[in-house]
Amino acid sequence: MGGRQFRRRIPVGCYFHSVAAFPEYSRKSDERTGCGLCLQGVASLIYIHLLQWRSGVRVIRDGLWKNVRTLSMTEKNATPWSKQRLKELLEGQKYENGSTVIIFKELKKLDGEATANNRKAKLIFLFEWIIELSFEVKVAGSDINYEGHIEIPNLSDENEADEVDVTASVTTSGPHEDRIRHFLNNEVAAFIRKQLAIYIRELKEEFSKGLILPTDRAIPQAVSKGKTTVGKQHVDKKAFQNHVVTSVDNDLTKSAPISDVKNLSFVESFKVQPDQLWEVLTETELVKKWSNSEAKLDLKPQGAFTLFGGMVTGEFVKIEPCKELGMKWRLKTYPAGCFANLTFRLKDEGDSTTLEVDVKGIPTIEYDKTENGLHRFYMQNIMRTFGFGAHIF
Repeated sequence: MGGRQFRRRIPVGCYFHSVAAFPEYSRKSDERTGCGLCLQGVASLIYIHLLQWRSGVRVIRDGLWKNVRTLSMTEKNATPWSKQRLKELLEGQKYENGSTVIIFKELKKLDGEATANNRKAKLIFLFEWIIELSFEVKVAGSDINYEGHIEIPNLSDENEADEVDVTASVTTSGPHEDRIRHFLNNEVAAFIRKQLAIYIRELKEEFSKGLILPTDRAIPQAVSKGKTTVGKQHVDKKAFQNHVVTSVDNDLTKSAPISDVKNLSFVESFKVQPDQLWEVLTETELVKKWSNSEAKLDLKPQGAFTLFGGMVTGEFVKIEPCKELGMKWRLKTYPAGCFANLTFRLKDEGDSTTLEVDVKGIPTIEYDKTENGLHRFYMQNIMRTFGFGAHIF
């Protein structure tokens, strides 16, 4: 070689990796090989790349943490807020109808709890309350102050406000006692359910804030009455009893056949003539009284009806006055486009009327709810409201 020295060429990429991996040998290697790279410059490049890499990791890590928090269960305690709001909505309230005035005095019992949860970007509200509220009723022209209490045993996420039981007891005797009981079981009960509906709505509005954390690909989200909406996915708490269920596209749901159905038949006896029972079942104002809610009825073939504030809808199919009433009938929680065939048949028994109830095509998952609703919100309400039932409830 004649003493000639050869400079070994080291690719920049290789040197870069060697410096990053073995910094303690980098200077010796540079002196030995005579590489023309500036070690200080390479170190600067390494430092810059490390900062960029760490920054990227931080962004990814923070994003994943947000997603993890969003996808896992997050819970808020809504009990203290609920107790305060229920007191505001019930205690000290006054309801007046003509000469009769009721004043709600004190919450004697308010037992229960409420929580708001976010699970996998879906909002779930759990609450259950047992309430007892004292009251005083005054009737114009009377010196008697009628006292009593109202019990609400089932204010919970499993019931809509218009399904909540409101039971009134009057402890003061007097000439207006029957009139006051009717007042309590109808107008006052409807007023209380309206107040409870406010609580349910505000609970969802108040505690949905902050439960869904924003991400880089956030899905638009809105909370509406009785329903949580995430993009095109709908969760109806009333329908699914607080289970989180993602529905398919509406068009697919409407076209899907309902093959799993059941039928229901039962008989009730009313101490009233058929023509009077017919009026109770078909006249809008009378239906409003026993349903304790808004009702609309267009009594004609293919005429529509709406009861219980929209919880029950359908149309009339067959109308034979005082004999038979046939309907396409559905609960709000039935699958989209699904109707049961409900028929009322009235039979004159002389001193009473037998009502035969026949329902065909009930979705199996809604059978218990349908059976309970017809017995409780139709039959028992009619008997209690007009006082001609064969049973005492």
